[in-house]
Amino acid sequence: MKKKALQVTLDVGEPSVVELTLGERVQLDRLSAPHGRCLAERHGNLLAPGIATIALEPGLYFFKTLSDANLKIVRGAVSVTAGTGGKQVPPPPASSPDTRGDELSGEAARLSIT
Repeated sequence: MKKKALQVTLDVGEPSVVELTLGERVQLDRLSAPHGRCLAERHGNLLAPGIATIALEPGLYFFKTLSDANLKIVRGAVSVTAGTGGKQVPPPPASSPDTRGDELSGEAARLSIT
């Protein structure tokens, strides 16, 4: 069965440390909105499968994954929005990237937060 990409937005309110457990390589982007347009800029290297501990400064971050993932907030203040871009998912923060497009059939990956 095909998997749908899980889109995860992290809204970091203060310097924070998170631990991500991933089943595939993932690109973490930092989002900014210069001149009212959303701009995604890679934050660090690609994250390899396994456990990654990441220090984050305040701001918005975004990644997509086809595999299940686990997010642990080690310290700090992080709000998380996750979904597949479907109609049942609450919209991500206003400055998140445009996730519109064709809706693929299949099963969505899951995100657990501990």
